[in-house]
Amino acid sequence: MPPSMSRAKLLRQLYPYKPPSTSVDHLVIGGGVIGLSVAAGLVNTTGKDKITFLVERRGQSGQETTARNSEVIHSGIYYPLDSLKSKLCIQGRDMLYDRCERLKIGYKRTGKLVVATSESQVPYLQNLQTHSTHPSFLARPNDTSSSIISTSLISGAEARDLEPDLSSDVCAALHIPSTGIIDSQGLVNSLALEIEDPDYDPHPTTRDTRGEGVIVMGTRIVRIDREEDGKGWVVQMETGWEGLEKGGEKGEVESVRVEVVVNAAGLGAVSLLEGVVPKEDMIELYPVKGNYMSYKGPGVGKVSRLIYPCPSANVDHLGTHLTLDLEGHIKFGPDVQTIGTHEDATCDPNFWQSHLAPSSSPDIIASFARSVQDYLPAINPSLLTPDYAGIRPNIAPPEAGFSDFLIRHHEDRRGFVELLGFNSPGLTSSLAVGEMVARMIGRDVWRIGRGIRGKVQDLAEGWEA
Repeated sequence: MPPSMSRAKLLRQLYPYKPPSTSVDHLVIGGGVIGLSVAAGLVNTTGKDKITFLVERRGQSGQETTARNSEVIHSGIYYPLDSLKSKLCIQGRDMLYDRCERLKIGYKRTGKLVVATSESQVPYLQNLQTHSTHPSFLARPNDTSSSIISTSLISGAEARDLEPDLSSDVCAALHIPSTGIIDSQGLVNSLALEIEDPDYDPHPTTRDTRGEGVIVMGTRIVRIDREEDGKGWVVQMETGWEGLEKGGEKGEVESVRVEVVVNAAGLGAVSLLEGVVPKEDMIELYPVKGNYMSYKGPGVGKVSRLIYPCPSANVDHLGTHLTLDLEGHIKFGPDVQTIGTHEDATCDPNFWQSHLAPSSSPDIIASFARSVQDYLPAINPSLLTPDYAGIRPNIAPPEAGFSDFLIRHHEDRRGFVELLGFNSPGLTSSLAVGEMVARMIGRDVWRIGRGIRGKVQDLAEGWEA
């Protein structure tokens, strides 16, 4: 491939336009937790005459970003009040706990401590607590005791009463009881069942009105075109594609006419915009690697909660923190490791796959040890073991600061919905995202609950209702 040619442009050359041979109402691209949640929402809410296909390029759902995170259910405390991350994280958190309880998905409300190891960090904790009692977060107006993000600011001694392994340098901590952990694969499996199996449907009130859902594995999207009359989309899907690209061969290609395309392809989502979105609306991808280290050794024997340091100025990275899995195993991470530029992602959207091995560099391990020993001084650095690495689909360059989720349904691209930048807290927000996007499509495409279809409105408007 010429170095100046994008991967998306090359695919459009290799796969010329092909008239559709069949049609579906909704095509969701991407079988991670976001795509699965959206597909489930569409099946449940847009009517029994609608067919929703979910297409995943891997042989199993949830194998990319979803499978490589810390499995934390976040409280929603870190994000700006007017951001999608704040709104969707809080709503999604409560929806996750409810779903886990009802459907017996593994989870635990561990609670979390955000710790300050110097007096200079205490104002950050105070501001975080003040943020949690903002009127936007109050379940009942003027009653700070009813905040939907419950917190308590405690002393260092009180923090050590809760977590005796903490450093004597910890001078204050913010206790957040609503944080927890979840079996992410259990969630993925549950959503897949909800999409395809009407007898599994956890929404009995929609059982008689739900549509049909189909999940198609091992299939990638190679081309998306606007239908000539502008009323729909023509999408080419290729099965049997893995392992053929280098030899120039193709798998089996089918062209489908679709009323609504939902681009929830995660790390591949930006590449799918090319040829569909005008240049001025294009987004750039900046994949970022996060390493995780497992730990078995001294210094953590009494830990029962998640422990986070005060984060850096970039709130999309919350510091090298301690998390637990449902078996009580301890891991630290993630860190932040830049692995390429947006030009790299444009030329090869899959370049990140060569970076999936967790770093075993002595420098990286030493950096982990320094970060962790700041609040857990008795750990043995030699017992930190590289575990796994995840890649975040960031849509802002490194050091850019806070970056919100992007959910876009432009009035000039009716029926083409873009879900981009779903890094943390994407897992926590997923069920709320699915509900919001399904409702938006029902309103703006199928005119559910509206007398006439109007201009596509601001995406955050009315999602809470």
